[in-house]
Amino acid sequence: MTREFVCPACGKKLFSYEQGTRKYGYMIGECKKCKNKYIDPRYHEMAIEGIPDGVFRIPPYIGIFVIGVLLIWRAIYLFGVRQLGTPDNMQWLLPGLFLVMGIALIIGAIFEIIMIKTGGMAKKYERLYEESVQRMKDKEYTDILRRLGYRIPDAF
Repeated sequence: MTREFVCPACGKKLFSYEQGTRKYGYMIGECKKCKNKYIDPRYHEMAIEGIPDGVFRIPPYIGIFVIGVLLIWRAIYLFGVRQLGTPDNMQWLLPGLFLVMGIALIIGAIFEIIMIKTGGMAKKYERLYEESVQRMKDKEYTDILRRLGYRIPDAF
């Protein structure tokens, strides 16, 4: 679900974002209009919230792989079928799109599975966690977060 984020002080629309997506990084934003600081809802501190569940699970990527295979299978079928109402010079469009999408899904799924199996995904999240810990050690950063109403554990 797409959400609009407006400056809490002046009401200026700042950005749109997908609710439920998680980015990790610096959480404090500043309105260009009124210079008010705010907590950017797109970003999270991994040192506080932890690594999300399911990041290192392979089954969702196997599902994506299977969908890619099905798209390629459908594309191969459609290459031999005349599509009614489509001009002759456009007969390749639908199967071509299915083929490209299928290949992209398969390559993406294989890449993610390899990243999980080789430990690359774990290294990525360890790096993000360390960056978060370093940010949380910055007293000025944590003071601003506290002032803006973000709960900071006593450890920081």
